[in-house]
Amino acid sequence: MTMRIRSQSAMNGNRQLKINSGNQRKTVEKLSSGFRINRAADDASGLAISEKMRRQIGGLTQGVRNVQDGVSLCQVADAALTEVHDMLNRISELSIKAANGTMSKSDRQAVQDEVSMLTMEISRIGTTTTFNDIHIFDYANGEYMKETLNMDLIRSPSAQKGYLSEAYYENGLYYPSASMDFSALTNASKIARLAGKSFSFTCSQSCPEAFTFTFVNRDGQQSRFLNPESKGDRVEHRYQIDLMGIETGEELLNTLFDFVKENPATDGKVLEDRVNVSHSNILIKKSSNMLVLRATTYGQDTVEKVLQHCEARYKNSQYGQADFAGIANASDERVTNVLSIHYGADGKDNMGLYIEKMNAVTLGLNDLKVTLVEECYSAINKAKEAMEAVSRQRSLIGAQQNRLESTIDNENNVIENLTASESRIRDADMAREVVRESTLNILEQAGYSVLAQANQENQNVLALFGG
Repeated sequence: MTMRIRSQSAMNGNRQLKINSGNQRKTVEKLSSGFRINRAADDASGLAISEKMRRQIGGLTQGVRNVQDGVSLCQVADAALTEVHDMLNRISELSIKAANGTMSKSDRQAVQDEVSMLTMEISRIGTTTTFNDIHIFDYANGEYMKETLNMDLIRSPSAQKGYLSEAYYENGLYYPSASMDFSALTNASKIARLAGKSFSFTCSQSCPEAFTFTFVNRDGQQSRFLNPESKGDRVEHRYQIDLMGIETGEELLNTLFDFVKENPATDGKVLEDRVNVSHSNILIKKSSNMLVLRATTYGQDTVEKVLQHCEARYKNSQYGQADFAGIANASDERVTNVLSIHYGADGKDNMGLYIEKMNAVTLGLNDLKVTLVEECYSAINKAKEAMEAVSRQRSLIGAQQNRLESTIDNENNVIENLTASESRIRDADMAREVVRESTLNILEQAGYSVLAQANQENQNVLALFGG
């Protein structure tokens, strides 16, 4: 038997003991942390998948909180409109009461005083109802500004916003559009400020038509239809509108629309006298104090898609060029706020929350009179129409709230399943690791025992010297 001082069996036992000790340390680390993957070396691909899932889970969790804020905003809006509904019912009752022939003049005046206070309160609710300092019903005072072009606000900083667009809702369809609001032009000096400025609209980037209205205010410059100008595949219909002698916004609107009606473009035609002038791609519409230009197509698209189509530009010689937009309801020209709710982990994960501007004017209750019997009849009808408008608004808000709540339920379900999936990748199987730790512990103890016995083999060499 060959005897050597070095013990190969002891060295092998020592190596195996180190391996078992290292595995035991890793197992103890997993048991103490609860994670199967504590470093990239544990599972490189698993770590990458786990981190992506964690990002998505975190984004969805915050998205749920965002959507819950949207639900809260809807609840605030609905509560405010509930009060408006009650006041409109009271206005209707008072109008019916004042319409009775037994009411004296002083009685009707007392009714008028209450009606006036109620309409003022409706407007106050519309302008002061806020959520997180955002004015819900009054976009002009809130975080999202008035976006239908007001011809008296051409020097406003909000006129320098980026590309925006409008969508008008009519007969269940949405159309790209743009609007000019003339209501703020109350005197000749304000109208004179428009001289040298223009407003342009086209239904989309590929639209073959465009309209441009330029305002002039000099002797010898009259309202006229300029020769169409070709710009690539697009024909621009140009109108020059003379401001001389015009003193109010309503007068300017009528002058502009009548001139367009009398001088339509090549394929233009009057659809409804004094209301609409239609072209193959663009409809020009007059309503209240607004001139509306909208596309005749894209009606099948959603609002989000429609918003990407039209281009509207207001050219101000002093402040450069700016683009305007809004969401409006063409059936009654109510302008709607669009509040973006970000619900997911990616940049595209957002949805629009639509709330109409609401006050006595948009509800048609401004200058509501009940001092004469004839005025009472009109007031009754206006109150009825206002209640219908508020009912539509509340229905829209309720539907959107239900959608948001469904989004929350769906995202919570996604979060739950993603969390379970990520846990299967990242977390340690505690039962398995406990069994493994017990096994390694036994192996470690056995390793120490065997190593001690292997080291005893060297004592046989000393026995040779003793012999």
